[in-house]
Amino acid sequence: MIKGVSKQILEVTNTDNPYFEKIIFFVKTEHKNDDRSKLQSEAEKLALSAQKPPKIRMNKKQVIKIAFNSVLFTLAGCAISYIISILL
Repeated sequence: MIKGVSKQILEVTNTDNPYFEKIIFFVKTEHKNDDRSKLQSEAEKLALSAQKPPKIRMNKKQVIKIAFNSVLFTLAGCAISYIISILL
């Protein structure tokens, strides 16, 4: 919720980020009369520095689950192949 109407807002729409389509910056009141091009360049610099999403780290339980599922599906595929070869 945004309160008040005296806030100056900068909106960056060309983020080149797959997760975000635009970024909205609220300018501090002491800098609202500064040069607009300077504010825009600072906003774009900040937007570019925050482009990479954080890496997702898997915990030990997730790794074990993925390995178990891989082995299980490999064995299921081998069993299906064996059954088909017996029937033919």
